[in-house]
Amino acid sequence: MTMKTTKAQRDASNRWNEKNKERKYYLAKRSMARSYCRVATKEDLEALITFANEKLAERFPK
Repeated sequence: MTMKTTKAQRDASNRWNEKNKERKYYLAKRSMARSYCRVATKEDLEALITFANEKLAERFPK
């Protein structure tokens, strides 16, 4: 089996990952949240909306 990415590309990706751990973590969690919303039930989404509204009010008060 042959690799489709060059060693230079893999090295560059590894360097980016090391420099941007928080951003990579954020993007992974955002992706998981969106995937969850695709399969969640109505009750799950209602609970999630309530939770999100509470967090929104806490983090960004008017």
